[in-house]
Amino acid sequence: MNIKLIKTVTGFIMTAMMMPGCVGYQFGSSLPDDIKTIFVPNFVNQCKEPLIEVEATNATIAEFQRDGTLKISEKDHADVILECTLTQIVLEPLRYDRQDKLTPNEYRLRLHASFVFKRARSHEVLSEESVTGESTFIFTGNLTSAKRGAIPDASEDLAKRIVESVVETWW
Repeated sequence: MNIKLIKTVTGFIMTAMMMPGCVGYQFGSSLPDDIKTIFVPNFVNQCKEPLIEVEATNATIAEFQRDGTLKISEKDHADVILECTLTQIVLEPLRYDRQDKLTPNEYRLRLHASFVFKRARSHEVLSEESVTGESTFIFTGNLTSAKRGAIPDASEDLAKRIVESVVETWW
């Protein structure tokens, strides 16, 4: 048999064997074709951390712009609306100083949120989820200042998870 034919047949058989595992999956956005624009109102802050909603809202809008699947729009012109509530900030000690085993010197900051993704005109809920963004920081000096410095990173991580949930949902 011809070597070229054997390679072609072998390649075809290998591809055919791998296909059943991919049935039902697709690359890119799985949003309906009529959804092209999104309105993101200011997030609701239930965390009692001042102005964290501004940071998280801006990070999410920037992430949608970076992703490019949905175009940011005014409420009156949007196909869908993303309503998000920041529900909790949690600090988790990660590492302690060798000499002072009671005082953490590194923390993980987790920013918990829930969102509702719905059609703008009919208010039909397309998705409702809880997500968490996180970051770590070294504690030096004032814990409040150190925590404030970690919020932008946690907000960016949260934004990536929100956009991923909205755009790349397996329908």
